[in-house]
Amino acid sequence: MSKLYNPFQPTLTHHGLEQFNLSMKSIGPCEFFRGKVFSYLQIQAEVPTTYPVMPDGTQAIYFSPKGSMIGGAQLSAQDIHLLEPGEYFGIWFYPGALRHFFDLDVSEITGQFVEKSYFTCRYFSQLHNEIYEQNSFKERVNICESWLLSRYLPKSITHFDAALQLIYQSFGSERISWIADRVGCSCRHLNRHFLRYTGLTTKSFSQVVRVQHACWELYKNQQNSKIIIQEMGYFDQPHLIKEFKKHFASTPGDFFSRFMSD
Repeated sequence: MSKLYNPFQPTLTHHGLEQFNLSMKSIGPCEFFRGKVFSYLQIQAEVPTTYPVMPDGTQAIYFSPKGSMIGGAQLSAQDIHLLEPGEYFGIWFYPGALRHFFDLDVSEITGQFVEKSYFTCRYFSQLHNEIYEQNSFKERVNICESWLLSRYLPKSITHFDAALQLIYQSFGSERISWIADRVGCSCRHLNRHFLRYTGLTTKSFSQVVRVQHACWELYKNQQNSKIIIQEMGYFDQPHLIKEFKKHFASTPGDFFSRFMSD
């Protein structure tokens, strides 16, 4: 369903992990959850540190030995403060995928990290205990996959899914009216679905996907800005910088120096 989208978090690159004194284990989901779960992660913090989270249109569940929290779609960069050294585990969902496990309006948690009580699932309040009873990363992943399987709610393909694919294929550069026409519904109807399932309007979600792609291309080569401006529909370099400041709270140069400085 979402194979065309690879959300990019600079913190999880080699440079980012090194910069924030972190190490990481990650693994993709079983075949059944492909297109719904992007990956399972385990972060090892050697010292108390900051864990920056960039807007990517996804939702995630964060676990520590002391509890859990749910991260909604972010509109701007946020810092999670890892107050103690240790292992932090997470489930990283594709945009819109939580609807396969919970009947939620995720626009309620946009821009937030909320407590475990947000999920109306009694077992979830104790899931972190069961995760940390296991010693290996793979055993912890198995616990989470068993829990997700017990919650799975099959959903038929909708206008929303078709629109997601068009946004991914265009890296967020197509007009919303064109996307709505292609999938056969009104912009207003599509917007309601995007708000409920991703927490963002269709336009905001497209902008996040576009700036995500720009961020990835600049991470690979910061000299690519002229090509990105031409290919991604930005008017000029000030337009690209404005979008970076809006979502990442800094210019491209300052942004990458945070993750890549010696």
